[in-house]
Amino acid sequence: MRNHRWRQRLKDWFMPWTVGPPRLFRVWRPLLGMLTAAAVVATAIVYIPDIRQVFTCGHGWETSTPTWHAEHQCVGLSAGPYDFGIHEFAHVMQVIQKQNDAAAVNCPDGTPVTIGVLLSLTDPSVGGRALDELEGMAAAQYNADDLNCLHPVKLLVGQLGDDQHGSGPREVAQAMAVRGDVVAVAGVGLSYQTTTEVIETLAAAQIPMIGDVVTAEGFDRDGSRTDNPIYDGCAARETYQRGVAQDYFYRVAFRVGAQIDALAAIHPPTPDFVMVPTGTTDPYTCTALPLLDRAFHTQVPSVKFDTDEPSTVVQTAERVCAATADVTVAYLARGRDLSRFLTSVDQEIGNGQCTPHSITVIATSDAVRLTTPESDPVLEDLRGNALSSASFTDGRVRLLSSMIADTHRPSDDNAFLDYKKAFTAARLDRERLDQGWAVNGYDAVTTIATAVHTLHQHDPVTRGNVNVAISGYNTATHSIPGAGGNIYFDNAGNRVGAAPAVVQVCPVAKIHDSHGPDTVRTVLVNQGEHC
Repeated sequence: MRNHRWRQRLKDWFMPWTVGPPRLFRVWRPLLGMLTAAAVVATAIVYIPDIRQVFTCGHGWETSTPTWHAEHQCVGLSAGPYDFGIHEFAHVMQVIQKQNDAAAVNCPDGTPVTIGVLLSLTDPSVGGRALDELEGMAAAQYNADDLNCLHPVKLLVGQLGDDQHGSGPREVAQAMAVRGDVVAVAGVGLSYQTTTEVIETLAAAQIPMIGDVVTAEGFDRDGSRTDNPIYDGCAARETYQRGVAQDYFYRVAFRVGAQIDALAAIHPPTPDFVMVPTGTTDPYTCTALPLLDRAFHTQVPSVKFDTDEPSTVVQTAERVCAATADVTVAYLARGRDLSRFLTSVDQEIGNGQCTPHSITVIATSDAVRLTTPESDPVLEDLRGNALSSASFTDGRVRLLSSMIADTHRPSDDNAFLDYKKAFTAARLDRERLDQGWAVNGYDAVTTIATAVHTLHQHDPVTRGNVNVAISGYNTATHSIPGAGGNIYFDNAGNRVGAAPAVVQVCPVAKIHDSHGPDTVRTVLVNQGEHC
């Protein structure tokens, strides 16, 4: 009996080979299915970056401008019209694509060049200002490729994603660095430690960079040595304290040290409080506090809040309102929380629980974020409430801010007029034309394009000769006429020359109507103007 069973098993085993194909397929189908599945999985592992791109970000199998998913955002490179899934950027990315396609029309014989653009389009600390920057950069490209240009200029946009966390910014910078056609980069991100990784990645590829909104101390070639910074309140592990990118990094934004000196000159009364966030990892705030104490010759009492806890902003407003005399508050924090603070102060006043008759808030350039619409609906509501509140409207609460760029140019300033013409001709959003971030975006690309156009029309344009040309703009007599004033740099790559302007941010009757957001006006305090 046992032998019979074994004979039957052997017969069943060899039967597929002795019968026709149909039974052979039925018997071996499970094994074939397993082998096919294994092959598919192996192939998917090999091509997973491309598959991820198809189903998450980007434009199919295009690999010359790679995009991918990082920290729940689409990041990577785009020459237009791909907008990284952010509809607010759709129009400007379409403009950039059209300008890229038409770049050689006015300068057909010149060597073409690509200027990289690296921006954090979605970081919470950016808000709606990244669109200002990119529109300014697109206007600069339009101007660079205007009549009589020597080299066709194209833009390649890099979306860094979350500027504070993850490896996205560094990986996007690496994707930009390996592009042989990129001769220089404008942008690079905000004043965060991750930005130093972006800068060092590009510097390793010997790519010159023009930062447009990096203002914190330390973000230059010698750690802002001439400002005598104190980094005791900053996380010791952060590397910007030693400087960044020897020989390759420049910035057109006025650094925080110069801004604080301008504020102290315009509003000399010593602040009663300085409002700062908790923590030591934000260079924008931790490097500014010692400079504020030095400018006002005293250690100003701190009122701290937690950026992750909105209720703590309300608590700071309550403490300010408990003062018994008129108050000056120095706000040294990201502009994201400023609207909430101003709204909270107004609520305290409306409830009869605010003693000071006058509250003056002085702030560095991030405060001018209030003049730009927010992409976050909650923050946009707070912005509207702050700028149209009763206390802000009647002047009991005032906001004075230093500027990241001078947007109040003389009416006969040819460079600013060229900027306005290019902005309009490129069919960009005129609501953003007068924003400092648009001006600095324009000036960053204009600085690179001006350097490129000093090179011979038929010679190769290299990263090295572009960097040498930029470094030559180092005196008032040898400077670039930018939209925000003449641009030239010291040996550390900092912009030097005129002091940053100080403005008062004016109230508006309303923020929204059927025609879109109202323009928020600013006036020059250092010329005696008032809202």
